[in-house]
Amino acid sequence: MSKMVSGVLVVLGAALGGVVPVSAQTGEPPSRVVVAVNYAFQATANDFTDAATIRRNAEDGRDSVVYRVPTGAAFDVAGGVSIWRGLGVGVGVSRFTHATDATASGSIAHPFFFSRPRAITGPVAGLTREELAVHVQARLTLPVGQRLMVVLFAGPSYFQAKQEVVTDLAYTESYPYDTAAFAPPGTRSASQNRIGVNAGGDLGFFFTRQIGVGVTARYAGTTVDLPSIGGGKVSAKVGGVQAGIGLRLRF
Repeated sequence: MSKMVSGVLVVLGAALGGVVPVSAQTGEPPSRVVVAVNYAFQATANDFTDAATIRRNAEDGRDSVVYRVPTGAAFDVAGGVSIWRGLGVGVGVSRFTHATDATASGSIAHPFFFSRPRAITGPVAGLTREELAVHVQARLTLPVGQRLMVVLFAGPSYFQAKQEVVTDLAYTESYPYDTAAFAPPGTRSASQNRIGVNAGGDLGFFFTRQIGVGVTARYAGTTVDLPSIGGGKVSAKVGGVQAGIGLRLRF
């Protein structure tokens, strides 16, 4: 993503010298502030896998959990102010929340015999994923005629990610213990804050000088460390590619 951010910044710098605001041609005062409110869709599925070696009954076994974090709807609002010749700063806030499912499996050592593990596997439904991000942006506003406006942006993002994770597998067994049955595992909610990056663009069409609609596309993401089933940490991606459509206001 560093190449993407660098590319956007190069475009910003190259375009500064040739931008002439439409207001300079029409005599109208320039629109310095732009606000966007979007219904967005996060198009990146951030599935991840956790695995660890767990010792039971004097033997090592392997437990794993495969988390499925699907794509889904998100909410996004952003605003920016032009400072000089279309170059400005802005800030945006996005929120994504979704119920995630997982599949847990394990190898449970036999209590009486060595090298006779019993396999268990089962679904874990309704785990919660929440992502709240604040995006700080360097912005370049490029009016195209009197009705179209293009905004390019890039900068750092501050992510607060929450994920409900499996902490340990549970199972039932009975004599002669040749099999074990999957039982609902223990879970807990974990969170971490992490800095990432964002870069993208916005296209607005204005029906009047102040009111319009627009579409936006953005990448914003990072990686967080969550508690592992084995007591350590497992890495998981948050954010990703988002696209949105909504209201545009300029003042």
